[in-house]
Amino acid sequence: MAQELISVYQVNKGLIRDYAEGEPKAWGKALIQPGQAKVDIKLERLSEAEVGLILTKLDMLAINRQNPTIAAILAEEADSVLTAVRMVKTETKESFAGILGGGANLDICWIRAKDVGGELTDQNGVASKGAYALGAGGAVYSWLKTNFVAGTNVDMFPSAKLIEEVGIIFLGAIDPIEVPKVEAIQFTIAGILCPPQSLGFRQNNQEFGAPAKLSVARLEKPVIIGPEKTFTVTVNPSMAGSGKCEPLALLITTAEKMSLT
Repeated sequence: MAQELISVYQVNKGLIRDYAEGEPKAWGKALIQPGQAKVDIKLERLSEAEVGLILTKLDMLAINRQNPTIAAILAEEADSVLTAVRMVKTETKESFAGILGGGANLDICWIRAKDVGGELTDQNGVASKGAYALGAGGAVYSWLKTNFVAGTNVDMFPSAKLIEEVGIIFLGAIDPIEVPKVEAIQFTIAGILCPPQSLGFRQNNQEFGAPAKLSVARLEKPVIIGPEKTFTVTVNPSMAGSGKCEPLALLITTAEKMSLT
């Protein structure tokens, strides 16, 4: 039986309206500040047209025919994505325009390996690029790590501070290899440790007699890293060897800040 395709836009049509500046005053559907169930945050206004463009963008990023699970996560967390966009917009003051934007107009993309320790996610230019770097101080070009040690924590994102025109919303993680090595993830936000979360990749990634599926793990709540926030993402492997665990996370920034390399 074919799985029903999920449209982020259609599921969230009820969200399409104008949002006034500062509405709502607090947000509790995502982890923004450790230890706080609801956080008072600055939120810029968002027009009905912008909301429609954001949902259309999420539909494009979902690629629902290839992975309905990822599409479902985006559909269910679309309101938190809107919140993250509004947090960034408080700094840029420019509208969301997606692929049609330029200059300071906002857009969204999946975070890439090259963004680890890059100019958007590391305001201060730290020397280390974390566990996925090619050698000491090297750049990060892929999510492949060849030497996980069982039970030894490694930083997927080393401690760094976002620039003021950037936000990230972490939704989960994926691992395309048949036997994933990473089993847990932990965020540190503004120097405060969040409780670690189990990823459980190996619990549901393969049906008996069927080829392995893409392992997708959803976080209990989205984790939003707002502009100029300091954060670290640490993972813990239960097995030694090579792995390709990568974050299922959206990067929100201006058109002029986005780059191929």
